[in-house]
Amino acid sequence: MIEILIDHSYEDDYFMISEITVNIKDLSEKERIEQLVKKSNLIGSLVDVGNDLKKRIADRLKVDVSLIDFDTNEIDIM
Repeated sequence: MIEILIDHSYEDDYFMISEITVNIKDLSEKERIEQLVKKSNLIGSLVDVGNDLKKRIADRLKVDVSLIDFDTNEIDIM
């Protein structure tokens, strides 16, 4: 599983990838994906959240879309 935490700001109206955690048993595959995460500069990037976001990220990381899971952090709700 590749867990992606997306920060969402209602106030400033944006979605940003804040964290990507790779939880895969195969160590060589885990390292490959972690290297692609670093090279692609996904962390900190603003994203358009829609139906195809999982597919776009899966394509960039060269993994099956079923491995990707999202969680959203509402950053300005108090």
